[in-house]
Amino acid sequence: MGKLSWKQIALILMVLGLCTLRFVFKNADAEDTQPDAKDITSVAQLNSEEYTVGFITGTAAMYAVEEELPEAHQKNYDDPVMGYLSVQERKIDAFSYDRKQMELAIRNGQEGVRILEENLGANTDIAAGLSPVSEIPNLEEQINRFIDELNEQGILDEMYDRWVMQGDEEMPEDVRAAENPELKLTVGTSGTVAPYSYYKDGELTGFDIEFSRRFASWLNADLEFKVYTYDAIVPAALTGDVDIICANLNVTEERLEAMSFSKPLYIQENAVMVLDTGTGTENQGFLASVRESFEKTFIREDRYQLFLKGIGMTMFITVLSILSGTAVGFLTYVGCRRGNPIANRFVGLTIWLVQGMPLVVLLMILYYIVFANAPIGGAWVAIIAFTLTFGATMYRMLEMGVNAVDNGQTEASLALGFSERETFFTVILPQAAEHFMPTYKGEVTALIKATAVVGYIAVQDLTKVGDIVRSRTYEAFFPLIAVAVIYFILAGILNAIVNRAVSSVNPKARKKEQILKGISCHD
Repeated sequence: MGKLSWKQIALILMVLGLCTLRFVFKNADAEDTQPDAKDITSVAQLNSEEYTVGFITGTAAMYAVEEELPEAHQKNYDDPVMGYLSVQERKIDAFSYDRKQMELAIRNGQEGVRILEENLGANTDIAAGLSPVSEIPNLEEQINRFIDELNEQGILDEMYDRWVMQGDEEMPEDVRAAENPELKLTVGTSGTVAPYSYYKDGELTGFDIEFSRRFASWLNADLEFKVYTYDAIVPAALTGDVDIICANLNVTEERLEAMSFSKPLYIQENAVMVLDTGTGTENQGFLASVRESFEKTFIREDRYQLFLKGIGMTMFITVLSILSGTAVGFLTYVGCRRGNPIANRFVGLTIWLVQGMPLVVLLMILYYIVFANAPIGGAWVAIIAFTLTFGATMYRMLEMGVNAVDNGQTEASLALGFSERETFFTVILPQAAEHFMPTYKGEVTALIKATAVVGYIAVQDLTKVGDIVRSRTYEAFFPLIAVAVIYFILAGILNAIVNRAVSSVNPKARKKEQILKGISCHD
């Protein structure tokens, strides 16, 4: 084994340093009760500018906070686990969400917090959101009839008691797929909200997942799940990317303006989580703390398999996007070098639009608008988006590199008898590559990091896997550090490949025989 590079050593030191700092501050919190921590005993106490209350964007808890706690500072979150951790870390004073989910979080290891006894606002209905453009005939009528049958048989109450009240995590054996499906039911879900929709042993499970499977079997339909971030799941239904949403979705007036809902599946209580000032966290040793976090993040429930799938998806999107983007940018530049002015202006306008638009916006426009009705998956839409972005960058890099080569090189080459095509590929391009290759390597690293936004279009990449694992471990630090380290490694691998490619086109690295080969052919 060779010696470690300075980059590898720096990465190891960074991880060890962050783990040490986390351990020091965590144990400092355990030993120091921090007298300035606010002891909150009632919901009404929070209605003051002195307090900050968090909630999930678009939930009934958000509307309850806005209506009943108008004086408090308000903070939006997309992930309930980050809300819990923000209370524990004293970044906010309280967090409002579903009581049952918060109770489950505390049972599963969320430390340093407690739930106030009184609820916030009125109880709200949780139902399945229905796509207004679903191809399933009479979808609303059929799902409501199915829910009525479940209620008559007592199955819906039994499901709620089993998943939510008792915390059972096993899917019943009587939930089977349709034998000869005549339809296809696509369900949008979150995958991060236990006990309703979450991952266990690498598979989706929970109340909403069982309901979806029962409904698909009842419809005699093939079933497909698509996992979205919470703020992207409603647009997915509105554009017809999914037929129904089963993701612990609140029925709100604003959502009712855009889509219809099924009959209620259950009632949700909005509660408030606050800091538990009366207890401290257990003081563990450094190695024990790291070992426990590693076990929860990778080993428990075979979560390493989720990471492997996420790495595979990230590399699949990245590598194909780099290859196709390089080819598109190169061919476009070659075609435009002596091309039609009108075509050149069209290319310039396209590049201006692609580079001037935030990548996540381009991604969502392609997925929800341009390819809304196309039979291609989110991964391929992501590849198209990143190909456009990388291709535009490649075009500009070639333009910069070629312009940096002195015109005398072209004149000398033509005087030696080279054609214009041979001059470009044999003389100009190798020298231009030396100018733009450092930028190219930087763009490769930037692209692999940019793929972190593909979770918005239901692609389970490395970042999305980190979110899923974080929702199960109720710990942000180690899953985030693990994801960051993996990105460092992947970027290093891709850069090593690019460096090998650079050495093959670098004119300074060519042998004398290679340089004189073209000249001898034109003697």
